[in-house]
Amino acid sequence: MLELNKIYNGDCLELIKEIPDNSIDAIITDPPYFLGVTHNSLKGNYSDLIIMKPFFNDLFCQFSRVLKKETGCLYQCCDWRTYPFLYPILDQHIPIKNLLVWNKISGPGNTYTFIYELIIFSTKANRNFKGSNIFTVKSFNSGAKITNGEKVHPTQKPIELFEKFILDSTNVGDIVLDCFGGSGTLAIAAKKTNRNYIIFEL
Repeated sequence: MLELNKIYNGDCLELIKEIPDNSIDAIITDPPYFLGVTHNSLKGNYSDLIIMKPFFNDLFCQFSRVLKKETGCLYQCCDWRTYPFLYPILDQHIPIKNLLVWNKISGPGNTYTFIYELIIFSTKANRNFKGSNIFTVKSFNSGAKITNGEKVHPTQKPIELFEKFILDSTNVGDIVLDCFGGSGTLAIAAKKTNRNYIIFEL
């Protein structure tokens, strides 16, 4: 087992192999959406995602292995473009139970406004998870920096967003995993809620 409460600098597909089976209480992660600007400065499009299929298939297989079978939960951030790509790959490994809608209050865009993001909720657990699948947490565009400090990562999520998922699905002392650590939001949320964490980031 990897040492808890540590951020590991490395490839998540390699590092996750060091986590024992059935040992993680929740995975809360925000992978790249792979639909921005490509390496040759051209705008990415939906068809580009096909090259990521083997990566996500391997990753979701590992998610299924390390999550606790009776209680483990996965929250994976995505958007309306990546959701239909990810759905069939993930669902064959961990049943998708719902699609959560995070209302960010404000955001960029000129074809209406991107005021929301999506979170895929998957679990093998049979217990009930109460509450609405639509909720509001301020984004950095609308004031999260007041409580989270200045934004230090292009796609940084508010601490309160990850705190919500931790409190909804884990208990004090449980272990949460993030394979795309970014600015370390999950580490802060875990410490504030008295959970243990393992984070990977290239």
